[in-house]
Amino acid sequence: MASLEAPQVPVLTVPLGRLIASVVRSGAMITLLLWAAGVVVVMIVTGEFAVISASLPAVLGAGGYLFNRVTGEFDFRVAISPDGVRLRHGMLETRSQTIPPGRVQAVRLVQSVLWRDRDWWRVQLNVAGYGGGEGDEKNSVLLPVGTREEALTVLSLVLPDLGVDEPRRVLDAGLDGDSRHESSYVTAPRRTRILDPVAWRRNGFTVTGRALLMRRGRMVKILDVVPHERTQSLALSQGPWQRRLGVASFQVHSTEGPVHPEVPHLDAADAAQLMTEQARRARTARAAAGPERWMERQGE
Repeated sequence: MASLEAPQVPVLTVPLGRLIASVVRSGAMITLLLWAAGVVVVMIVTGEFAVISASLPAVLGAGGYLFNRVTGEFDFRVAISPDGVRLRHGMLETRSQTIPPGRVQAVRLVQSVLWRDRDWWRVQLNVAGYGGGEGDEKNSVLLPVGTREEALTVLSLVLPDLGVDEPRRVLDAGLDGDSRHESSYVTAPRRTRILDPVAWRRNGFTVTGRALLMRRGRMVKILDVVPHERTQSLALSQGPWQRRLGVASFQVHSTEGPVHPEVPHLDAADAAQLMTEQARRARTARAAAGPERWMERQGE
């Protein structure tokens, strides 16, 4: 007897035009074009055509990566079912997977500078049991490219409750904000400009009732979200220049995957306090964690 599949409710589909445009605007494409332009210039100046064959492996590697992005994320569909979040995608080979929200360990929203004018975001996650292999990396994409609204929608599917009255304000501050704007984020001190002159204003964190949110980066904006009960272990690191400036970097250790939650160059006192309090919050959240009832929360 054929097994019955739980019903699903479609949430969104990534348009092909947007997917192709996102790949064209990717760093890999820009690198490939610059590399090709450099090869042409060298060939013209030297008159040596052998440079083409010497560069062919690198060009094929970059081209293969871009081709796999388009074919692998083609017709990307997100739906929800009683089993979890269902993803379906692929051109040459259709891949289907169901992500139980209770296994999601960390979520990342990332935006490159080339996507800034469209306000596109990519959403990745660490899922317990997926590991860190190439195939598992492909399975760790929750949304290959989407608008801000779509990115926050899929985030809410796996983390329905941030435990704060105004989750959108907190998330927008994590995606856009820096230390020049009033927000609930604790940010890196001004003296860290020498270590990170471009992004120091954005480096920071905030804590809600259900999760720790960490933001960083300017050319590539990153917001990591880790539920308190999914915190595995914590660490502080401090290089020689950081010690001189009285700052430290804070890391959350998660399962293998593309998300490596961290906040660089916090004031050393803020980093130490965060480590102590987050360890306590993680213990409390794990002790209070009950069965996952995420579909009920979707209807609230």
